[in-house]
Amino acid sequence: MADNLEIFRNDFLGANSWPQRKDGVPLELLDNLSPDELKTAEHELIKAVSLRDDWPIIGLGHIKSKESLPILYNLLNKSKGAMKVIIAHSIFQISQDEKMRDLVLEVMPKITNEFELIDVLYYLPDFKDKRITDLHHSYCNHHKYLVAYNATRYLGLPTDEVVKKFREEKT
Repeated sequence: MADNLEIFRNDFLGANSWPQRKDGVPLELLDNLSPDELKTAEHELIKAVSLRDDWPIIGLGHIKSKESLPILYNLLNKSKGAMKVIIAHSIFQISQDEKMRDLVLEVMPKITNEFELIDVLYYLPDFKDKRITDLHHSYCNHHKYLVAYNATRYLGLPTDEVVKKFREEKT
């Protein structure tokens, strides 16, 4: 039987295929690690951080890795769009840096790709900021069904009205 650190390495760091990635970042693999394993995983995540893959960034935010902050801030300056929001979210999880809220408010309206929007809407409630929540609510009326549906769902609201609205538009 593989130990938790090996499972993390294979199914988190080594997840390079659609079947491995289709269900999203397996943060529970980090939660299953012992304190010593988590320290090792933290160093491996830091080594893996890049603008090409958001999973290590998300993982570092999840484990609140203070050691990764200089690297994340450096990446933040080089990033744009959805990746910038994801990095800002991880930094906020780690340090509660208030500037990340303003950055999210600045970047979100510039994201026009519906799939990028869907990816980052999930993170907005974690900022616990009225301005971000108001922005999030505005996406519930988005002209693209999947954006409106996921914005509503990630706010914890019933999606029945969104589904009904888009069904009526098709008829």
